[in-house]
Amino acid sequence: MFYVIYGTDTEKSREKARGLFDTLRIKKPDAAAGTITADGVTTAKIEELTQSQGLFENKQIILMDRTLEDLESREIILDTVDALKESPNIFIFLEGKLTKEVLKKIEKRAEKVQEYELDQSTPKESSSLFPMADAFGSRDKKKLWVMYRQAMDNDAVPEEIHGILFWQAKSMVLAAKSNAAGDAGLNPFVFSKSKRFCANFKEGELDIVVSNLVHMYHRAHRGEIDFERELEKFVLDI
Repeated sequence: MFYVIYGTDTEKSREKARGLFDTLRIKKPDAAAGTITADGVTTAKIEELTQSQGLFENKQIILMDRTLEDLESREIILDTVDALKESPNIFIFLEGKLTKEVLKKIEKRAEKVQEYELDQSTPKESSSLFPMADAFGSRDKKKLWVMYRQAMDNDAVPEEIHGILFWQAKSMVLAAKSNAAGDAGLNPFVFSKSKRFCANFKEGELDIVVSNLVHMYHRAHRGEIDFERELEKFVLDI
């Protein structure tokens, strides 16, 4: 079986996914548990995880951390979605924004699909990191760095900040390639703001920014880089 928790409110969705993961571990203390990121997804690995069972407990609990964002891992997962549904193990997918096509393939098979979306026209007070997206889009390096340091000093985690910056970068890419909010799949308010922010970046530059953020995330979760330090370098290079 599997659960899907996703949305642009990366702080809330990660909180809920981790909460479910921890709750299941408490209920099943003998179950094996672990996290898989996109770079760990292969057809053989998914087949192993969907079929295998723990030594003392007939279930494993696996947190799939943003594995549907990567094209290659997404194709593998969607091809094995029936096996995930029938598996004795429990999979929790934590994702950002999902396309309608992906949702269509997983909604009827998942135990539960829950979206947590930021109110883009009136940012939630609880989403204190959201103003960083505007500083990023405006390419105000000094303001963004000050916000970054304040957030880290107030115990924010790199994943939260990365999620906000990645969301803004993707929104700008979509806005740059579309003529209307509906074409981009964005809220009209977000579309107009992102379209305006695009003027602060050269042609093709945003694609590089998105690519850098994706690679940063995966390298950090493989333990190859210090996530906090790498994010700060990214901010200072904007």
